[in-house]
Amino acid sequence: MTSSPTTPPTPRRDDPRMRTVEMAALNLEDVDATETFGSGPVQTTLPRWKIALLVAGGGAVGSLLRFLLSVLIPTVTTPTLVEMPWATFWVNAVGCLGLGVLTGVLEARPARPWVLPLVGTGLCGGFTTFSTVVLEGSAMIGADFPLQAFTYAMMTMVVCLLAVAFGILGGRRGFVFVARRRDRHDPRGGQSTNLQDAEADS
Repeated sequence: MTSSPTTPPTPRRDDPRMRTVEMAALNLEDVDATETFGSGPVQTTLPRWKIALLVAGGGAVGSLLRFLLSVLIPTVTTPTLVEMPWATFWVNAVGCLGLGVLTGVLEARPARPWVLPLVGTGLCGGFTTFSTVVLEGSAMIGADFPLQAFTYAMMTMVVCLLAVAFGILGGRRGFVFVARRRDRHDPRGGQSTNLQDAEADS
């Protein structure tokens, strides 16, 4: 009894049943530029070691600024008196606002590839400190001030979330305002694509 020669299986990608619109989109050579969304120019990525150095440099500056602010606004803590740690509160609020503004501006206009790791992840990440909020809240509870600890935690959470939201909206609208004024004084009188995209999003 002779066995008939078996034909090799068709590769899954070449299978006619797999020729769908989604699979065609995976073949980048066949995708026309008109078929893609207008998401702006592709950002160049930095090598990982450069990103690490940028984050480290920004984080060092942010941590130093936070330390200086805690020295300027010290918090008094005694067995019978626990003050609200306003330095940590304002550090987190200002840092969240700054990160929100940066995010809003970068949504409207892509910046150099070093801006986000240096200013966003590094500076704002090193400047803010939510782990200290947990530590200070635990110290308040340990000193028998649970209501003050709850108030401090809720204030920090609400204010920081609002700061991020207002920062994103303000950064985006601020970019639109500045770009409008710049285009108004531009002798060519043309508006940039980024400005039109930002106005459509806002």
